[in-house]
Amino acid sequence: MDSVRLGAARRRKIVDLVEGRGSVAVGDLSRELGVSEATIRRDLRELGETGVVTRTHGGVLNNASAFVDLPNEERILIHSEEKRRIGRAAIELLGNDETVFLDAGTTALAVAEYAHLKPGCRYVTTCLRIASRLRDQGISNFYLIGGAYIGVNDSFGGHLAISSIRTLSFDISFLCCSSIDLTRKSISIGDEGYSQIQAEVVAASRRNFVVAHHEKLQAAGFIRTASFDSIDCLVTDKGIDHASRTQLENADISVVLA
Repeated sequence: MDSVRLGAARRRKIVDLVEGRGSVAVGDLSRELGVSEATIRRDLRELGETGVVTRTHGGVLNNASAFVDLPNEERILIHSEEKRRIGRAAIELLGNDETVFLDAGTTALAVAEYAHLKPGCRYVTTCLRIASRLRDQGISNFYLIGGAYIGVNDSFGGHLAISSIRTLSFDISFLCCSSIDLTRKSISIGDEGYSQIQAEVVAASRRNFVVAHHEKLQAAGFIRTASFDSIDCLVTDKGIDHASRTQLENADISVVLA
């Protein structure tokens, strides 16, 4: 495993430890992960800058309210098993002849991993990594929308991408998000550059399905991209609590558990 992935895996482990304990000292993290305190401090600085955790003197605190957009290499490691189950459950909702938009996000990437099960669909994405997964599976009927590159989710946005989406229509979109806000009845993402892309996709889709881990229901977003009125279904894991599921179903959103 190269140094980038090792660092990403280590930071994911730090987040897991902080989530489980509420707070952890730098020395404890150094001993448990087998790296120097200087390395741990660099990791904490990066995690603190993204808002995932809050640094303190000598340690780190959980910051569960801030679920922001991490770089792809780190987000892929977060809840990877749940994402695989969500991806499989999502693809099974398709027939075999729809035009499907796959959003730029690691849970949509998990959906794309199972595209070979529905090879008759037409797939559209703005995400380079997803396009590569579709190609590698031998999917011939897919489109990659280009534009200005957005590094945080390995996708394209900007005026060129928006103009392209406005000429298209989708039967189903699989949307990723940073937050599902039950109070405001909306979904949000953390990247301003991609927010308009998602809003345009929502408007161009006959049905919009959100694919997200249940923790997105406790997270804080930045830019609202769709109201619950525009969302038909949430595909999530079994960690969702009964009250949240009831609220979603009362808003006419179907909940599929993976």
